[in-house]
Amino acid sequence: MFVTSLKWKLDPEAIHGTPKTQGVYGLWDDAELVYIGNTARERLLPEALAELLALQQQGLIRATHFTWEITITPRSWAGELLRLHFNQHGRLPRYNAAGGPLRHEPQADIHAA
Repeated sequence: MFVTSLKWKLDPEAIHGTPKTQGVYGLWDDAELVYIGNTARERLLPEALAELLALQQQGLIRATHFTWEITITPRSWAGELLRLHFNQHGRLPRYNAAGGPLRHEPQADIHAA
């Protein structure tokens, strides 16, 4: 689904190596894509991923790896990735589902035209 097929271990060193730019990211629990997110305005990939690492370390989410893509339209591209995932699997990733611990973050609407 993500253009990049390389998964990075969800740890401080790998996060530090991500580009300081806007984009979309996926969280993986081993081979399962569990979250598709995007950088909010004025946020960069390392900042967003560091917040997710903190949630993982607190035991609020379960994730082992991450992927990322650079885009100048992170919200709309994340929405497209969510639509593709939903069409392929019949559901949203675990943490994109309503009531999930990450659902409070701004999300692209998969049902938008």
